[in-house]
Amino acid sequence: MSEALIVVDVQNDYFPDGKLPTCSPIETAKACAQLIQKFRQDGKEVVFIKHVMLDSQVKEYPFFIKGTHGVEIHDIVKPLPTEKIISKHAVSGFVGTDLKEYLTSKGVKKLVVVGMMIHNCVNATVYSSIEEGFPCIVVDEAVNTVDQPYDGELVKAQDIKKAFLAGIQFSFSKVYKLQDVLSGNYEYRDIQ
Repeated sequence: MSEALIVVDVQNDYFPDGKLPTCSPIETAKACAQLIQKFRQDGKEVVFIKHVMLDSQVKEYPFFIKGTHGVEIHDIVKPLPTEKIISKHAVSGFVGTDLKEYLTSKGVKKLVVVGMMIHNCVNATVYSSIEEGFPCIVVDEAVNTVDQPYDGELVKAQDIKKAFLAGIQFSFSKVYKLQDVLSGNYEYRDIQ
């Protein structure tokens, strides 16, 4: 099976000293790092997606600003010099990038998608991967989000995460626990 690990937006601004700290970023990044190590050991592709805000986006989204420490990929998941880093300006790792072409050139057929945040860039990349013909899975412990206001109340990050994982699992992608993926105990959903 030719598969790749896609690590989405594990960047400094999502950590405690960043401009938009997420829920449990260290734990999430460490889970991603375990998967990165496994894929490297198995000789499989690891691709890093890095969000860089356009100047026109910075007023509304004042993080991931080009040239800042916050936009850089966090050291816990530091790419090797030989690993592909794709910069994006949209939520999906496929929109406006060469991700599909790169994966195709490497013979990749299936994806494990992890990173930050499950309600935005991770789920958009999962949906796009299905549309582009790549079955994928998501790893529970290797994704996160933030608390968010809605309708006068604060929705907790863990509730948002559960809801998005349930939604993704409904018809897009299977969701597995970290240990299942590390031990090879997983399978992909067929694309209809």
